[in-house]
Amino acid sequence: MLYKLIVAAALIASGDALNVPVAGMSRRAAFAKAAALIPLVPLAAFAELKQASDAEVYGRADAGKLSAARVIERAKAGKLVDGSSSNCQELADIIAVDRRAVQFEKDKLSSMPDDPAQKKVVSDAEKAIEAQIKKLEGLEKSKSCAGLKQASDAEVYERADDNKLGYARVIERAKAGKLVDGSGATCSELEKIIRVDKEAVLFEKDKLEAMPNDPEQKKIVADAEKAIEAQIVKLNNKRKEKKCN
Repeated sequence: MLYKLIVAAALIASGDALNVPVAGMSRRAAFAKAAALIPLVPLAAFAELKQASDAEVYGRADAGKLSAARVIERAKAGKLVDGSSSNCQELADIIAVDRRAVQFEKDKLSSMPDDPAQKKVVSDAEKAIEAQIKKLEGLEKSKSCAGLKQASDAEVYERADDNKLGYARVIERAKAGKLVDGSGATCSELEKIIRVDKEAVLFEKDKLEAMPNDPEQKKIVADAEKAIEAQIVKLNNKRKEKKCN
């Protein structure tokens, strides 16, 4: 992440912390040295991190490996990520998984037995995450981030987590011009969305072959098919950006 490079470069430039001789070293050489030594820089050196665990969260966001379960555990421990050092993409990813964590806790509250102590633990975690979402959305605005491209994206990511995606919904979203953006999806969610998108394309191809010769209806089906195919390309590019396996 950029903030790591900047801090590492500052340390190299001063010659402190890592005992690196920098006298006479050009700025380009200093930054090259900084990039090589990022893994060696103590976490405490990143002064803008509010807590050590934030770096791990940003790393998981970059790798597309955030999970609602981890969010809930951090909420219970009072260690929800601060977010001020994250970039826009990381914020979008963290907010998306936070929303899923809130929904999980809501569902848990509605189904759990009447144990006041346990219900309070779940309720407190839910409230903490909801407050966190508002805080991170405020950071998105201050950083001029776009946030979720559309409200329906969060629902798609949640269905992906629950393995409840279906190609019929994909086709309807394609017709409505509301295919998921994918920016806030984890690697696992992207993989599942792409898989069901491919099923939707095959269904539309079969439908085109079997349907009567109605140019207007055929155009609707063909347009949906093309939109989903373009979506698959876009989401595969998202996987590359997130360095998904």
